[in-house]
Amino acid sequence: MSAPDTFGLQLAKYTNVAASAILIYDYFVTLHSEAQWTRGRKWGIIRTAFTISRYAPFAGALMTSYSAIKTWGTQDCAPFNDAVNGIHFLGIIASEGLLIFRVYAFSGNKKTYLIILLSFGLAILVTCAILSAAPINFNIPGVGPPCVFEGARSSALTYGVLMIFEIVLMSTTVFLRYRHYLGSHSALVRSIYRDGLLYMFCIMMISMVNVIIIAVLPLSYSETLNTPQIVAHSVLASRILFNLQVSAERPVLLTDRSTSMELLSRPPIFKARPGDSETSSQPDEAQTY
Repeated sequence: MSAPDTFGLQLAKYTNVAASAILIYDYFVTLHSEAQWTRGRKWGIIRTAFTISRYAPFAGALMTSYSAIKTWGTQDCAPFNDAVNGIHFLGIIASEGLLIFRVYAFSGNKKTYLIILLSFGLAILVTCAILSAAPINFNIPGVGPPCVFEGARSSALTYGVLMIFEIVLMSTTVFLRYRHYLGSHSALVRSIYRDGLLYMFCIMMISMVNVIIIAVLPLSYSETLNTPQIVAHSVLASRILFNLQVSAERPVLLTDRSTSMELLSRPPIFKARPGDSETSSQPDEAQTY
């Protein structure tokens, strides 16, 4: 193995182990916020997605770190790698689900946005699953030896498709901001927009960097952002909920019955006046699900 290949493998191992450490550190830093957010909250779609996005990456990160430092020899690593990939997919799907419901709440609970985003998300999921199960052969060198901590060139397509979905979520958020909340001075609206856009941008950027690393650099670097990818999804998606909780402690009420604490577990209707870009100061009573 050449020196660049050795350096690439070592770098990939270090970054994956370091990402696991960051995930554990962030968990303990935000444990109090999680306890506050989940206290007294019934299980539903949002809490289930949050729990999966919060805890599935622990298994994925630790298993990936184990795979990075283990020497397989003649052992069959395929079942273990398939399990790791499955856990990574599960965590990313749950995190993206949280982002979809955040955009849905920001739209004023308009089901049209939810249906479109869920349908597009399902198409993205199926595409990623197909690309992972049956990689496209580009007739270029891009397959590492079995049971070595390397990916395939074709995996760049999976991250590229994921990046497209994140760009769509960002674009939808920007559209909703300037379509319905352009003149709003609500601290809650600003918090939802700023945090959501910032976190989705960070997730999109790490996906883009992942595509570049896999497509351009030697294969020994291909797993460099494997664990950082799922850690970024988990940490940033969770912080969207926690930051909403901080906003809830401020004296900003959306309705008498629906506070910002319930934005995602019981998302309120953000009601815009017909023909106006600003939200109504007295929105309709929130609908819940």
